[in-house]
Amino acid sequence: MHFKVPQNIDMPDRILGPLTMLQFVYAVIGGGGVYVCYMSLPSPFGIILAAIIGLFTLSMIFLKINERPFSVFLFSLFRFMSTPKQRVWQKGQSSDINVEIYKSEKTNTGPQVQPKNISREDIARVAHNIDSGKPA
Repeated sequence: MHFKVPQNIDMPDRILGPLTMLQFVYAVIGGGGVYVCYMSLPSPFGIILAAIIGLFTLSMIFLKINERPFSVFLFSLFRFMSTPKQRVWQKGQSSDINVEIYKSEKTNTGPQVQPKNISREDIARVAHNIDSGKPA
């Protein structure tokens, strides 16, 4: 007995062309905002505000950043901006924390490197040769 299993079950359903339900809602709300701004505000302000709202609406519908919707990016941005960036430790606040410090055993699997004994004169000679452009 064989059954066909859908492969892309986590993809949202398309309701109108390439648009999902959420994208369609964004388009309706953004389109309404563009219409209201264009019709109710004076000419230069209405056109500018309608263009800004239209670009924002199009980015909410179609723009993806790192294969994630733009709305997820905006939510992450707002969450990042609203959370504190600095943590302050206050002595004696929590006494339930147990810290265990242990030293792990080092296992050296690579070849052993023998240190070389190089004198200051050898280093000075090599530096002089490099500075003068002479081959070693």
